Amino acid sequence: MNRKYLVDTITREYLCVALQKGQEWEPNNQDSLPSFMDSRTNKDNPDFELVSGEYNDNSFFEKWIRNGTNFLFRY
Repeated sequence: MNRKYLVDTITREYLCVALQKGQEWEPNNQDSLPSFMDSRTNKDNPDFELVSGEYNDNSFFEKWIRNGTNFLFRY
């Protein structure tokens, strides 16, 4: 299954924000999105940015989880 994530590359925390169901995307964890965004300690830095990406479960695990992310996402 493909999922869309937001990743804070400084803190290495992430949140799954959408799930692909067939050809369509369904929003996911929208109730957690405001608190995730507000909890970014570096959000006031001029060069602050989040990385977004679309990954299947295995490639996301290889790219981010194995490399030390620390914010558990909910399905």
